Amino acid sequence: MCAAPAGKSIFAWKTLNPELLLCNEAIGKRMGMLISNLRRCQIQPSATANVDSKILAEEIPQTANLVIVDAHCTDQSLLAKGDKAPGCFHHVTINSNANRQKRILANSAKIVAPQGYLAYMTCTYSTEENEQVSESVLSKFPEFQPVTVPHLEKYRSHLREIPCYRMCPQVRLGAGAVTVLFQNTSDGERNQLQQIF
Repeated sequence: MCAAPAGKSIFAWKTLNPELLLCNEAIGKRMGMLISNLRRCQIQPSATANVDSKILAEEIPQTANLVIVDAHCTDQSLLAKGDKAPGCFHHVTINSNANRQKRILANSAKIVAPQGYLAYMTCTYSTEENEQVSESVLSKFPEFQPVTVPHLEKYRSHLREIPCYRMCPQVRLGAGAVTVLFQNTSDGERNQLQQIF
């Protein structure tokens, strides 16, 4: 989800060697760069979609072993790069993004197969867009449990009990990012992906 410009998609393909990499980007004007980067890096087998996450939740429920949500956010980390991010600390902007993230994550959770994973990440610092959004996933989907990632433990957030990891620019880990990994602990079989594209 939120796949453009494809950096995390390409990394996932190279690292995990999936049967199929499906990259969805709901914002139409970002599709060109997504497709271009996938072609340039010869990512196959892959497919792209330009639909709202709700459509995928309805059409391909419980089909994915892993759903990565690189969520649209207030982009507060752009400031560490020296870029501008007007309004990125305004409470209205933060709340709007947090609500959008909750909706995307709720739809994404429905796509995750039993025993599959949901990876959530942002490039912003607000607890409303990170820890609080993660807590909403756990509240709405009790079958999902947060997963401890041992090699990220030194970056674990002290702001909540759940294992949420904050990679900050002062520790030379890029401009900043936050991530949480969830597992769908329910029993059952993964649904087969039908041809819908």
